[in-house]
Amino acid sequence: MKKIYRALTFLTIGATLLSSCSMLTTSGRQQRAYERYVRKSSLGRVKQQKRLSYRKATLPVMQPTDPMEATEVSGPESVSSGSGEGGGQ
Repeated sequence: MKKIYRALTFLTIGATLLSSCSMLTTSGRQQRAYERYVRKSSLGRVKQQKRLSYRKATLPVMQPTDPMEATEVSGPESVSSGSGEGGGQ
């Protein structure tokens, strides 16, 4: 039984000393916190973009504010040049 405990103790100490076990180092904790921050902010950005794109899609179509005036033309109109108005002839 002592051999098993001793082996587990050495294995645990060896695992914590390896560089792959970054849970116990300060830089490892900082890296994990930064990864968590980046993941959280990117998910928030995606949610915000979805929310804004939904709002853009639901904007109502604007109607003209001034009423449209229709004019009817019965036929072609001709304009003659030199008809009595200050034409020097």
